[in-house]
Amino acid sequence: MSSVLIVLGHGSRNPAATAQFMELVEHLRSARHEPVLPAFMELAEPGLDAAVEEAVATGATEIVVQPCFLFDGMHIRRDIPEMLSRFAAQHPAVAFRFGRPFGADPRLAGILMERAEEAACLA
Repeated sequence: MSSVLIVLGHGSRNPAATAQFMELVEHLRSARHEPVLPAFMELAEPGLDAAVEEAVATGATEIVVQPCFLFDGMHIRRDIPEMLSRFAAQHPAVAFRFGRPFGADPRLAGILMERAEEAACLA
């Protein structure tokens, strides 16, 4: 099975935000043996459609779409599942998987505390 991971961000008009997202994707690429592709829901490129088509063109038989979203909002509950259903109908030989948002993962609390402590030290 040829698996491709698509990391899906919301997207931003701010080029610095897009660059930060792409940096995160590069970290994932260096830690994973299978291909990792970036995608955005809106406001930036490539979109999810383009990333899926790229993955299919490389011969992917499994595409894992992992959202880089904090919580379970409308994109997670409605928009992305609808898109994945459409992709599955267009590419029946490909298994599509959808990861969960970060949610209230306790590991995020540690990062949040570190950032708050940094801010306090800088004040």
